[in-house]
Amino acid sequence: MWSWTMWTKSHSNFLCLCAFQKRCTLLLAPKNHNCATRPVTKLPKDVSGVFPAIYNSELVESGWFEWWEQSGLFRPENAQEATSGPFSMVLPPPNITGDLHLGHALTVAIQDTLVRWHRMQQRKVVWVPGCDHAGIATQSVLEKRAWAQGGLTRHQMGRTAFLQEAQAWRRSKEANILRQLRHLGASLDYTRSTFTMDESMSHAVKWAFCRLFDDGLVYREKRMVNWCCWLQSAISDSEVKHVQVSPGTLLRVPGCPEAVEVGYLDRLAFPVGDTEVEVCTTRPETMLADTALAVHPEDNRYRHLIGRMACHPITGTSLPIIANSQVDRAFGTGAMKVTPGYSRVDHQLAKEHGLPVVECFDDQGRVVEGHGTFSGLSRMKAKAAVLALLKKKGLYRGRVGHKATVPVCSRTGDLIDVRLKPQFFLDFSKLARQALACMEEGHLSITPAYWRKAWSEWLSKPEDWCISRQLWWGHRIPAYRVLNAEEETWVSGMTEEEAASKAAARLGISREDVCLKQDEDVLDTWFSSALFPLAVSGWPKKPLPSWFPLSLMETGHDILFFWVARMVALTLQLTGKLPFHKVMLHGMIRDSEGRKMSKSLGNVIDPLDVVHGKSLEELEESTRELQRQGYIGPEELATALRCQQQAFPSGIEKCGSDALRLALLSYDVQAETISFQMKDAVRWLHFCNKLWQATRFFVSAADKLGQRPQLASLLSVKLKLMDRWILSRLSFLVEASQTHLSNGDLHLFTSAVQAFIVQHLCDVYLESIKPAVWGNSTEDISRVCSVLHAVLDVTLKTLSPAAPFLTEELYQRLALRFGGCTAPSISVAPYPTRDQWDQWRNEDLERKMRSALEVVTTLRNVRLSCGIKEPSAHVAVEPRDAGFLHDLAPIVRQLARVREFSVVHRGTAGPPVGEGWTPAPVGSWADVFVETDVAVVQKAVQERLQRLTVKLHKMEQRRAHPKYTRSRTVKEQERDHQKILDLKSEIERLKAT
Repeated sequence: MWSWTMWTKSHSNFLCLCAFQKRCTLLLAPKNHNCATRPVTKLPKDVSGVFPAIYNSELVESGWFEWWEQSGLFRPENAQEATSGPFSMVLPPPNITGDLHLGHALTVAIQDTLVRWHRMQQRKVVWVPGCDHAGIATQSVLEKRAWAQGGLTRHQMGRTAFLQEAQAWRRSKEANILRQLRHLGASLDYTRSTFTMDESMSHAVKWAFCRLFDDGLVYREKRMVNWCCWLQSAISDSEVKHVQVSPGTLLRVPGCPEAVEVGYLDRLAFPVGDTEVEVCTTRPETMLADTALAVHPEDNRYRHLIGRMACHPITGTSLPIIANSQVDRAFGTGAMKVTPGYSRVDHQLAKEHGLPVVECFDDQGRVVEGHGTFSGLSRMKAKAAVLALLKKKGLYRGRVGHKATVPVCSRTGDLIDVRLKPQFFLDFSKLARQALACMEEGHLSITPAYWRKAWSEWLSKPEDWCISRQLWWGHRIPAYRVLNAEEETWVSGMTEEEAASKAAARLGISREDVCLKQDEDVLDTWFSSALFPLAVSGWPKKPLPSWFPLSLMETGHDILFFWVARMVALTLQLTGKLPFHKVMLHGMIRDSEGRKMSKSLGNVIDPLDVVHGKSLEELEESTRELQRQGYIGPEELATALRCQQQAFPSGIEKCGSDALRLALLSYDVQAETISFQMKDAVRWLHFCNKLWQATRFFVSAADKLGQRPQLASLLSVKLKLMDRWILSRLSFLVEASQTHLSNGDLHLFTSAVQAFIVQHLCDVYLESIKPAVWGNSTEDISRVCSVLHAVLDVTLKTLSPAAPFLTEELYQRLALRFGGCTAPSISVAPYPTRDQWDQWRNEDLERKMRSALEVVTTLRNVRLSCGIKEPSAHVAVEPRDAGFLHDLAPIVRQLARVREFSVVHRGTAGPPVGEGWTPAPVGSWADVFVETDVAVVQKAVQERLQRLTVKLHKMEQRRAHPKYTRSRTVKEQERDHQKILDLKSEIERLKAT
């Protein structure tokens, strides 16, 4: 519970702001409370003056976040003890490769909404921020930058200078990421912010590695790995992009001045006595490391050659022709060259047949010594040289087109080699079994539920995890090679001294006789990331805190296995506990056309551009800067600029943080993909304005009662029908909000709040009470103001977790104007509960109002379509429905804006029909009859028909333009086609009318 004293900026208004009790609200049963108080910094701006006529997101959102943070509202130690336990989460640490994008904004919107909701339920909340060093990704960015700006590689810079540059980059990007998080309203405890290479993280990483190594779960072995020659490092499967290529595809490869042509199979001949065996390959340059030819044992074309020796066309050495059922007889010629050092399949064949492994490329992708004139050549030049020599020898048989999938490094764009390299591996079989059992036994839940199957499938077939990387940026592996041991021996240690003691004990020698060298490699980033929840809790130096395990792990489904599964597996192995019991996954943000957001497509949106707005010229300049920094090439720049001009012809409109958050939350975030559209952010901007204007209407109405009116408790006010209806609607909103937030259905939560504020509060209740507000009855004005005050107070609190800035501004304006006993900030005010508002629920009244509003909607539609401003109208209903409609007739007349309105019984003397009256059904239970002027109706129909005809002509002209199909995506063309069909249908309907 929170209870603080707060001074306003002017110090003239002193408000005793006390905590709510469970069933005690300001508006229902005001009481005097003697609350212990603690100081809070003064409000960041003056909100006591004139209520601005226009909602301005920039002005509204300014100042509040700094005030929240300075007041310590996000720190759990400042909250009093609550009856329920703490709520804890970690923000998936963003990579320091660049700024936050919309995917991060989605995570923030989801997590912050849940966190703020739990905080308003008076729970101690621990929400920890951080940034990830992102080893390969960051090093790749820095190498591209160094190359683009100075033509330098990291080796030319030197390790010390490169790491100094990396630290400077880290400080800059980390500061900017935290700034972006604050702009988005993320109520994190920033005092706990952790970088994944901080001392506490480094200690935890070393401790975990040493423990796993000493337990025999981490081992070193020479195995096949994905190798990026540009990075000169092994990379994980998740960092390999599989690119579909066809004949003649050109790929840009770092370090190659010209694009590399792919999509072909080269046919090479291997002499076998007086005959030859032809093989097809996409990598003729690797034949320098060939050690055999392989055919299928049942292939009649080659059965007679099995066991014979072929002559290597380059080196002249003899290669055995082996038989193996893994050979695909339908691929190429049915015969394959075996290169054990550069293919997983070939390596397995070599193990089965006892073939040697030959290396032909070094870590940089250059031909190693011992290969004559080929030595020192790059892979691309070696390929050209090999083919040239084969042609010269008459052993080249041409090439054929071949559609294939080419492995490319997602970080550098380099073509990936599969190589045999010594690496550290983590035996994942035991860890996977434990993680799988936790879900099967019900200790771990995953939402959406369909991801549970994927979880089971992945963990049922675990592969050992290569955890070493040949990088400079990252956690250096705390493993040491014993240089003076007879056999290759490795030990682990938090320090070199500890490792030396272990080595001495293992070898049975004195400490002084041990000679060690620490491994130069660093750990895979995912290894340290998997320890993030443990490390930020103080482990292993301190006991795990009361908020561990985390209450919830919320993240994108794309890292379910790379991060979530590994967090579960490592934490279970190291502590015997789960890091969390609930996992909630959200989908991937894509653009309005369903495309993945990419810098090269120009569709990446900086969330702060949506918050503050950005012109097309500014967007284009930001994209050009990416090219200058080396992130994208000239061709990608041209594509990105073209796509930006199509997507944002007028730039990005300023919407504010609240509107952006609400737009993101309005999507079904648990869907696999989420197509973001700027128009949705604009729509929620209008929603924010709607709430602003509703509050302003209330304040202007209350001003009629005096400067600081004393609004009565609802229990003491004589309420009218519409008052009771809006309070009943409010009770349903409170229940729906609690239910949807509890279930993580944030799109249903935002939908419920939007429907209440726009449709029920603004479109119905405010319209219905305008006569009372504009009248001279102080009693009526006081009544509606008391109701509005209660409704707005609860509505603001209900919406606050999703739109914290706007609700704080309005909350403080109302608090200063009307006083009362409340929390110092809406962010720590008690969240409305159903039991507080159940007494106002009136389902019978709700049913009657739904029927009345159906009549209103039908009358409005007829009135608008006929162009009549204030006609007379009648409704014919069954006798059983006439009573309540009679009671609601004034409301129907007011909302539908008709001059006169009467209710008659069906089957008896009804309203006049025929010329001058337009009938329309209200479902199946009633009919309305609207008085119309035939001439006016015909004129309105003709004007609308003319407008639609002109619009149809323009759309058909645009479709007929030669550039139409090139400038519009397939989805845009489909939408245009549907619009044309709809226009034609509406035109035909109007002509018939």
